[in-house]
Amino acid sequence: MTIVKFHGGCHQIGMSCVEINTKNSKILLDCGMNPSDNTVPQINTNNLDGVVISHAHLDHCGAVPYFNFKAPIYATTPSIDLMYILWRDIAKLSKTYPEENIQKAMENIKPVNYNENIKITKDITMKPYDAGHILGSASIYLDINGKKLLYTGDINEIETRTLKPADTNIDEIDTLIIEATYGAPTDIKPSRKSLERQLIDEISATINKGGKVIIPVFSVGRSQEIIAILHNYMKSNSLKKVPIYVEGSLIHTTGVYLSHSSWLNPKLRNSLENGVNPFGDITIVNKENNREMYGREPCIIISTSGMVQGGPVLQYLKLLKSPKNKIILTGFQAEGTLGRELEEGAEEITPFRNKIPIKGEIVKIEFTAHSDYNSLIRYMKKIPKPKKIFVMHGERYQCLSLAMTIWKNFKIPAIAPTSSSILPLF
Repeated sequence: MTIVKFHGGCHQIGMSCVEINTKNSKILLDCGMNPSDNTVPQINTNNLDGVVISHAHLDHCGAVPYFNFKAPIYATTPSIDLMYILWRDIAKLSKTYPEENIQKAMENIKPVNYNENIKITKDITMKPYDAGHILGSASIYLDINGKKLLYTGDINEIETRTLKPADTNIDEIDTLIIEATYGAPTDIKPSRKSLERQLIDEISATINKGGKVIIPVFSVGRSQEIIAILHNYMKSNSLKKVPIYVEGSLIHTTGVYLSHSSWLNPKLRNSLENGVNPFGDITIVNKENNREMYGREPCIIISTSGMVQGGPVLQYLKLLKSPKNKIILTGFQAEGTLGRELEEGAEEITPFRNKIPIKGEIVKIEFTAHSDYNSLIRYMKKIPKPKKIFVMHGERYQCLSLAMTIWKNFKIPAIAPTSSSILPLF
């Protein structure tokens, strides 16, 4: 019997790590950290045959260097480049593991491409499908002794400015492991166009009164989306041209996007092939221009981390002492993060030793790279019908809600396991 063990990512957003164990093989699907406190999953690395990474976000791959895996690590080519940048940021900011662990992990990585069959062990073959979430993100399809598993990872069923939607042209499925970030029926997001308009209106309102806008982002995915939107609206004169300051790590990840143009949305790829930079003019933060950011002139500051939990964005939070300034949260804010505190209306925060009174505006406009509830249901209708479903990567209510919805709408047994659950896979 093939079993599945959930080491993390159950009833929570963070620390995704799923173990697949046959009589002859043992592999991991993802090995992430918890974004609120950088904790890692508790796993036994003995007799491990492989680690398959769905994409380069901290909650899916951040813990890989911590374990010094001897087994091969599989990831798409863009994900490898992005993981290296992410891991170095983690080593620098959280000291979770030393730089030498990153080098060892990089030496163990084997690059894969979408729709490529890779034999991991004698009884497990893998095929990655485009997940549409961030550059290089993959849904992992496994053939295990003739039985078929699809692990969605994080998926986005709609097209964005930078990426194509998730691939749903998938082979037959026996068991599905699906994300539930927005798995409740109330988790319905506005159209991308209306979100863009709302973002521009909020930025314009602050700029017009001489204020500054802070936009916390993940270094991969949302940052490129936001930069592309701002460039497009400034180019059409729908947004006043003001300096856009971007932290160094975002420059590196955006460079990876530019160097892997064949993996991007065709429209973006065509722009690049015609010599047009879809990300426009941005200013890298350095010692010389740092003072300008705190001056009187309006500007936009785009910085990590997306949940306002560590990273350079913390130093800009003091700008929120002024009612002229604004912070725009553009994604999910996990429990226990400063981002969640701000979202819930905190009157003061303590990113460092001293408390900061919050006088500026707090706005949330969710440019999620995840499928919302309606998109998850559409995705389920497009892929082959599985016989069993596990629901993870969502807070407790979202996981349980999606599991109930699946049973009600599709009559497929669906389980929302808790961490450390050990269950039959098929």
